[in-house]
Amino acid sequence: MKEVPAVEVSLHDAQTLLSILRDGDLIDTGLELSRTDKTLTVPLKRLPPDQITSRIRELTAVLITKSAFAESPKKPRNLIDVVKSELPNDLLEYLPKSYDIIGDIALVDLADPIQHFGTTIGKAIQEINPHIRLVVRKLGIVSGTYRIRNLEILTGTGSMETEHREYSCRYALDVSTVYFNPRLSHERMRIAKQVASNETIVDMFAGVGPFSILIAKMHSNARVYACDINPVAVKYLRNNIIMNLLSDRVIPVPGDAQKLSQEVIGSHVDRVIMNLPSNAESYLPAALTLLAEGGMIHYYTFAARNENLESIKSSFQKVVHGAGRGVRSFCFSKAIREIAPGTVQIAMDVLIQ
Repeated sequence: MKEVPAVEVSLHDAQTLLSILRDGDLIDTGLELSRTDKTLTVPLKRLPPDQITSRIRELTAVLITKSAFAESPKKPRNLIDVVKSELPNDLLEYLPKSYDIIGDIALVDLADPIQHFGTTIGKAIQEINPHIRLVVRKLGIVSGTYRIRNLEILTGTGSMETEHREYSCRYALDVSTVYFNPRLSHERMRIAKQVASNETIVDMFAGVGPFSILIAKMHSNARVYACDINPVAVKYLRNNIIMNLLSDRVIPVPGDAQKLSQEVIGSHVDRVIMNLPSNAESYLPAALTLLAEGGMIHYYTFAARNENLESIKSSFQKVVHGAGRGVRSFCFSKAIREIAPGTVQIAMDVLIQ
């Protein structure tokens, strides 16, 4: 047994905790995780830095402590460790550096030179992550009105339906028929923490509800209108609202967000979330008709990595002025993630007058 720093958390938030700790390379993989019927305790290489500690403390029943752990059998540390005997050496550099995990499904991009080794790579991902039931390859980019992509099963069994847990929220979804991005979990929390008492919010492109449900879960007096044009996403959204016991706070609105109006919502709203980075600008006039004086828009767009942020703000302001409104201030503007080489996703929080 070896005593090291550790984090204990409820099983509801175990998946989220592991993701946070992996991001910081903090898990001591030489030791066995400790689990009870209610909690998971994770051994750490070192105490987490303040930024990661603040994310950890947002989870349920979390405790940063010291604990004794048994040493674990030596496990492969990465894909190269698992597949180096099965792939030619000159192809190892093309192995994916990361992949998305949604519930018990892993989604991976494969470079052209290693396409024929998909099954081998899929099995390697399952060896590193024993809880993964299914590994699928992404074919192309997210596209179309419904924001979905083609997928191909590399290894595993069962359907592409799963349940993903994040910050004590549960989301049922089918990864092949709806849009869901686990890499935006921190962004969703960043927005949810800004919501004030008794706010009314519109989530224009809600999907299965990760922004809407988290906000409602954290704010018992919030009212969130969750809109999406994809009928399959709306089906899962309705189910997730019920599963998270939020029928009194989250109102599903099926259909095109362009057609949202005061007649649907009933009053001007305090906050609009526009997570449609491929085409958010065309929906901006509709968002402005919903927003109260001094309301906030959370706006997302794609941009080249070297594009001047001021030019993006200027384009945003032109649309706002054209709709007869004004920008009071840009409270936040930043590239939050890289989506492809040289392309980033921009997030902006904008107060509207």
